Amino acid sequence: MTIRTVVLDFDGTCTDVEIEAQGFLRGYKAGLASLLGVPDVDDAWSTWERKVLAAPSDHGMVIGGRMVAPPVDLYLLATAVGPLVAPQLDDAETERLFKENYRFTETAFKEETKEVVEALTAAGVGLHVVTNSDSGTVSAKLDRLAPAGRDGIRLHGNARKFIVADPDRHAGHARFLSVPETVSIDGWQRPVYARRGLYFDALQSIWEETDTAPAETLVIGDVYELDLALPALLGCKTHLVPSPRTLDYERAGVAAHGGTCGPLREALGHL
Repeated sequence: MTIRTVVLDFDGTCTDVEIEAQGFLRGYKAGLASLLGVPDVDDAWSTWERKVLAAPSDHGMVIGGRMVAPPVDLYLLATAVGPLVAPQLDDAETERLFKENYRFTETAFKEETKEVVEALTAAGVGLHVVTNSDSGTVSAKLDRLAPAGRDGIRLHGNARKFIVADPDRHAGHARFLSVPETVSIDGWQRPVYARRGLYFDALQSIWEETDTAPAETLVIGDVYELDLALPALLGCKTHLVPSPRTLDYERAGVAAHGGTCGPLREALGHL
């Protein structure tokens, strides 16, 4: 079936997180130190970071008592390590620290991003950037990228893809309920929570607006659990843009539903 809609993640998919997140990470650590009333958290951070990276299936972003994303980029690593350094952090404080310090992020687009974005807009598909990040910051970065067709790119910020659904909110939605609550992947020690309610709402609003369906949609992202698990189970085509931190189970999860994995430029093969 022809692709008519493309959903594109932003951080890590279009950008180099290892470069852009350095300012964020400094601010996040400073915020933790302020919360704890100490000069810095460097020693505790290093200790916990080593433990998290040594056992990524045991650690990650925890929201509502569920582990909802692995520590596979510097943003997610911060949300995994931060509550270990400061156990008094609750979900609201974790989100607040993230939002407050995302403003310190730098702009570091991948070399091929402009080429790919322009190819997508030129192909006549509806291009929607759906991101957990702040809309204003992402919009300003897209303006700096200045791709041809920029005015036609729709931006959906603060998507909160990490929120697992409230069952009552989607109780009557057959499409959503077709998605299993969790999926298991060989080689991964914990379940993947697939029903991300707010992310589904964003996707559903796009399909209603464009009069398209999941089977006509390509979703491109760099974190399997956040970006691709739900769309794949809904019937979308998916493409994982790997980083040096991408874990084997993420590749396996994408492949299990016929998705592809490779540089951002290779996502154009779906068109």
